[in-house]
Amino acid sequence: MGEEVVSVAASLELLDDGEVVFVEGDLGWFKERGYGDMRGEKRYVFSPVETLYLVKHGKAEVYRCGRRLGFIELLSFFAMRDQNLWRDYVIYMDLRKRRYVVKEGFGPKLRFRVFERGEYQSKPAKYLVIPLYEGESVSVDELISLVRSCRAMDKVAVVAVLDRRNEVVYYHASTVELWNK
Repeated sequence: MGEEVVSVAASLELLDDGEVVFVEGDLGWFKERGYGDMRGEKRYVFSPVETLYLVKHGKAEVYRCGRRLGFIELLSFFAMRDQNLWRDYVIYMDLRKRRYVVKEGFGPKLRFRVFERGEYQSKPAKYLVIPLYEGESVSVDELISLVRSCRAMDKVAVVAVLDRRNEVVYYHASTVELWNK
């Protein structure tokens, strides 16, 4: 009595190369909500941060060699391959909690594409997230270059800073041209 039933949407498989692939379940549920991507003709894959998020929220179970892996095991596995995994996971989790659809970006500096609420599948992503740790140094030239890249792709640059309390602060970044008349 009073027990809540958590429905797992899918079983995923962690492959030797570190890729997480869909095995069985309701693939439509994931596609509709912006999780995972089709790679090739028959392989639907999930990023490490997506996988961690789905496991943490009970929406997927991940198996490797027939054994179910827990959140901590997956976190350790992925963190060995990416030193910024925790930062990226916390930012991803925060954006999802705010009801945004978040997809992989264009590398570690332009980490996530973020869609305006209600526009996933109908419009391209509006934002590109530049993740940083609090206190991390970034040169002005590098930041300007990243903002210009976002602008060239018609995206809004958002700098997401993860502080030491695991809270994320977002900054809108843009260039301004001032003219004297």
